[in-house]
Amino acid sequence: MRVTQGVIIKNMLRNYSDGMSKMDKLTIQMSTGKTINKPSDDPAGLVTALRMRTKLHQNEQFKKNVGDAISWMEGAESTFNSMTNLLQRARELTVKGANGTNDDNALKAIADEIKQLKDEIGNLANTTLDDRYIFGGTRTMDKPYDPTTGTWMGNTNGVSYEISENIKMQVNFDGKVFGVNSNNDPDMFATLEKIANDLEAGNFSELSGSDLEDLDKHINNLLGVRSEAGAKLNRLELVETRLDDMELNYTKILSDNEDVDMAKLIIDLKNQENVYRASLAAGARIIQPSLADFLR
Repeated sequence: MRVTQGVIIKNMLRNYSDGMSKMDKLTIQMSTGKTINKPSDDPAGLVTALRMRTKLHQNEQFKKNVGDAISWMEGAESTFNSMTNLLQRARELTVKGANGTNDDNALKAIADEIKQLKDEIGNLANTTLDDRYIFGGTRTMDKPYDPTTGTWMGNTNGVSYEISENIKMQVNFDGKVFGVNSNNDPDMFATLEKIANDLEAGNFSELSGSDLEDLDKHINNLLGVRSEAGAKLNRLELVETRLDDMELNYTKILSDNEDVDMAKLIIDLKNQENVYRASLAAGARIIQPSLADFLR
């Protein structure tokens, strides 16, 4: 079978085009640093890359949520520490006032300090984080405690963050921290107010009896929520470490899947350029016309 000049030229042009396409692909990979620059480059690899990017985006949101949750827990824990110290001081003053050895002026001075402690705990009850009140349930934009009326205005609804896929953690605390409950028991503020009044009135039996008992309940309750906050904070720090590890893993899979091996790419491109030049030279020699070609 005779191979005509036209067939030869057609095959050479096709080879030239293929060689140019390969060089273009390698050049684009070098400029982007990616092996996948369009879906047809690697359909399966593209699916993996998209999945890893989605995982990284989700992981980044979880890390942000965990960071916000840690801020809430640290803010709450710091406030609980301060409140515990204030209540311990209130207990010392109550025991001192109940011993019956203080005159009226001394009792009034103790009562005044108790009132100052109550006011300071009221300030702590209105602690904010990023302009949000952390002890008012979901009413984060309104003061949960009104110091002028002694009224608790928060709710018991929880504020939760998704810290991992399908895993949420409640990060806020409500009025239960301060002894607010549905049993009509005296809250922390009412207890301190009563202690101050009993000191001024010299009600020593109340001071050494129900007042101390109620105060100890609030201290124990506060120690309990401090422990809860500490446990949640420890868990959040573990989750944060795990999310960092997952980010490294997803990033490595993504890089292995789509990032080029630059050293290998440079060699491949150089080889492809040499092949292309050689094919051009060979083609030029093959298709040079001669007198014999015209005489055929």
